[in-house]
Amino acid sequence: MRVLIRADASVTIGSGHIARCLTLANVLRRDGADVRFACRELPGHLLQRLADHGCATYALPARYGAEEDQDIEAALPWQADLSAFAEEIEHEPPFDWLIVDHYGLDARWEKAARGLADRVMAIDDLANRPHAVDVLLDQNYSAQALDQPYAAWVGPDCQTFLGPRFALLRDEFQCEPIAIKPRVERVLVNFGGFDAAGQVYATMQALQGLDDMQVDFVAGLHNPHWQAMSDLAASRPEWRLHSLTGDFFARMQAADLFIGAGGGTTWERAALGLPTICISVANNQQLNAQLLAEAGVHVYLGPHVQLEAGRLRAAVEQLCGDVPLRRSLAEQSRLLVDGLGARRIADALAKVAHNAAKGQGA
Repeated sequence: MRVLIRADASVTIGSGHIARCLTLANVLRRDGADVRFACRELPGHLLQRLADHGCATYALPARYGAEEDQDIEAALPWQADLSAFAEEIEHEPPFDWLIVDHYGLDARWEKAARGLADRVMAIDDLANRPHAVDVLLDQNYSAQALDQPYAAWVGPDCQTFLGPRFALLRDEFQCEPIAIKPRVERVLVNFGGFDAAGQVYATMQALQGLDDMQVDFVAGLHNPHWQAMSDLAASRPEWRLHSLTGDFFARMQAADLFIGAGGGTTWERAALGLPTICISVANNQQLNAQLLAEAGVHVYLGPHVQLEAGRLRAAVEQLCGDVPLRRSLAEQSRLLVDGLGARRIADALAKVAHNAAKGQGA
């Protein structure tokens, strides 16, 4: 099976789209699939990371004409994007699957791209625009909690996979839960691969004075507050500051409390039963984070732009002193995911392709 994935990463977009697509790609590749990525060369792109994982890549332009810098949900000039995309793969035979994970692309791009692949899949979180695809995945809790969120956005023949049962998690998250200790000894802070919102630094400032905990701050690449954070961490022997870390899973396992955003690590934390204080750093995280809080999965403090340091510190102190609450958060989290979501999606794609081939043979 030949699979082509269209997704981007950047300082503005973040790394989550590439991270989850790479997780699915690794499962497909273990099954023998040839998986390739097409990504724009935006500031902070992850083309080299994909190549390091053994995936062939196609580099697309960072800009199309006079395109201006846009936010994460802004529509791309879809015709220009498709033209550049098609030019990169013009000598390739058609792919079995084209997977698109991009808030800036919709049914217009998907319809026009059908000449490049036999089938098209979309990965989405927003349920706010039409899709012309055979399969759609939304791994958010909001996708299963709301009543048919994609009914108006996909055709009747589209298979939908909705909710954290299908969360694209790496194999290590098929794991046992962490132990909930009587005392919080280690805290892990991370707000994504880039932390454009500067929330790691804000959390550092809020945690000053809490001296009885070991804290790992994973600040991400190109963090705008790196020097100030380095100065703060240098004065605190119980704090450790990292840009990225190759053993993030091990650090999560060792933590008693996580402070972070409402993106892809939500499901990693849930798999581990890691009690979490969540702060949304993008509009598209807010609904999911709020619904998870109402379900008792984490403590949600709202958008970062509205959060005062004192409120964050009070939430940390509350959770540190409330073992039953931490245990309840862990138990509710573990009900959501089992780490097999990528396997389920890979099997579904293979089944659709197999059935189509079987039908053509008949």
